Amino acid sequence: MCGIAGIVSLEGVNPIDLHKMSSILQHRGPDDEGFLLLDSNSKNFKGKDTIRELSDLPLIQDANFEAGNVLGLVHRRLSILDLSPLGHQPMGYANGKYQLVFNGEIYNYKEIREELKKTGYQFISDSDTEVILAAYHKWGKDCVSKFVGMWAFALLDEEKRELFLSRDRFGIKPLYYASVKNKMAFASEIKALLSLDFVQPEADMTAVFEYVTFGATADPASNLFKQIKPLPPAHNLIIKLDTLNVQMECYYDLEKLIEAYKLPAENQIQKTYEELLHNSINIHLRADVAIGATLSGGLDSSTLTAIAAREMNGNAFKTFTAAYDEKEIDESDFARKVIASQKNIEGLFAYPNIKTYWTDIDKLIWHQDLPINSTSMFAQWEVMKLAHQKNIKVLLGGQGADETLGGYYNFAGLYLIEKLKQGRIPSFLSEKKELKDKFAPNINNALGRAFYYYLPGFAQRNIRGKKRLGMGFVSKKYQDRLANIDVPARGGKTFRQQSLLSTQFGLQDLLRYEDRNSMAFSIESRVPFLDHRLVEFSIALDNDWKIKNGWTKYILRKTAEPLLDKEVAWRKYKMGFLTPQKLWKLQSKKELDTFVNEVNMPDFLDKNYLLKLNNADVNDSSHLSEFWKMVSFLKWAEIFNVRFN
Repeated sequence: MCGIAGIVSLEGVNPIDLHKMSSILQHRGPDDEGFLLLDSNSKNFKGKDTIRELSDLPLIQDANFEAGNVLGLVHRRLSILDLSPLGHQPMGYANGKYQLVFNGEIYNYKEIREELKKTGYQFISDSDTEVILAAYHKWGKDCVSKFVGMWAFALLDEEKRELFLSRDRFGIKPLYYASVKNKMAFASEIKALLSLDFVQPEADMTAVFEYVTFGATADPASNLFKQIKPLPPAHNLIIKLDTLNVQMECYYDLEKLIEAYKLPAENQIQKTYEELLHNSINIHLRADVAIGATLSGGLDSSTLTAIAAREMNGNAFKTFTAAYDEKEIDESDFARKVIASQKNIEGLFAYPNIKTYWTDIDKLIWHQDLPINSTSMFAQWEVMKLAHQKNIKVLLGGQGADETLGGYYNFAGLYLIEKLKQGRIPSFLSEKKELKDKFAPNINNALGRAFYYYLPGFAQRNIRGKKRLGMGFVSKKYQDRLANIDVPARGGKTFRQQSLLSTQFGLQDLLRYEDRNSMAFSIESRVPFLDHRLVEFSIALDNDWKIKNGWTKYILRKTAEPLLDKEVAWRKYKMGFLTPQKLWKLQSKKELDTFVNEVNMPDFLDKNYLLKLNNADVNDSSHLSEFWKMVSFLKWAEIFNVRFN
């Protein structure tokens, strides 16, 4: 895990800009620092954090600004594989023909390396970075189809005079870019781009109104800054250095792959799923540093922890859990059952509270780059902080199972609707009864969520306006702007369509939270449920493997059954990653009043409405999240000095 950045400019690259971006990304890679400038040839430079073995390199701060420098690259290293100086980046290959800065992990690098060795390739390091370079040399840009992993990288091909950017299939690792006239810059985080003079913190007002009212943007490749775009997941971007011409292409289409997917025989389904999951976890444990796991006590993280701990062959395996005194949201008792299931698991607990929230909120929002949708992200922040204090550099997390196996409430509704559409009335009635007992006591609410996306857009907008707080945040003189924004199409009409949309939309938010919270504390977060082979298999499964007799994620529960306490593997009801938002709101009423009154409120927002909500008794969990979301939005605008026009 690392931080990368770079600038391509027809007017020359200023080395000071590279130094600024590197300093901002220091938390992503405190172990090493490297730079490269390219004119007719490439030249390497060091920074203040460059390893001592490369101390003879010139300092980037001392490099001259020259119009001939068309490219500059930045790398911040968090050493995970091959901790030696051989893993330093930018890494050259083929006598300097290629240069690479890379963020992420290629988990099957050993297998690819062996494949390449058989055709004559030789390697001097044990790093996956060198494998990427050799794979590009062998297969060109098609090399990414060979990778199992998470990545964002920039590979310079000096012979072709082009820069090859790529991002992993599901966007686990971030990569943003900004283009202005004769300059283009990219970075792992938005704030690094905002340090450049030619990138302004100007808001995309359409995206802002969508976010404020609906909690999401209509375009999944959108963020709230006008000039800055994310490279979409599963995309490559080729930049011609001498013209700045850009070509973007999608190299992976999950929907098409699912349509053509051939499942094994019915009696092999469970075995195949278990093999895919075990294989994914096994290769996600490849590291030369200590590995732990975030453990909520839910099914996904508990199964992950149980399998990973067994793979550790008795070596200590630390888990990190958020715990609360409020029993209605506390899952720590389930986490303790997982911890007790194996001798080598050492469970550690973080205790998020409102006092620490106010202490850390500015740092949290700065690291996140964008607003957060609820205080749940702060709980994750506290878990990562504890892991850092215990010197853990790699954590496994359970993101992805809910999206691929249908663990959210609207999936239960869609499952029942599909029973109705198939005319399976007895099955609909029995499954509805079982789901009410085991998953959603208010199963009609889950049905309502699913039916919502069958309605026309105007009806969705009207219901949203009545049921949620979002539109009330916009001041009266700007209400007419709301008529021109699109309702984000984040809900599907079938179970499978919902899974595909969930990986395209909601999962992107969760992965950003996970990446920024972990990297804020120089921790690499890995998500084994998002191995693309497991994702494809999971989404392609028939619905009855996902929900059966009222049990959601049924195939995963069957996998967990021999590994976990029955109360964990077959626990009822989904809690989610919660925080006591209502209590925290009551406890910080004074701080919230002061903040809302003193913050520089954009004129399109209704300050009185927010103050009224602060003084009101808000009980609905969605409304509480919307309230805290607006607090984070205002903090974000303040911290990044966002311009609203």
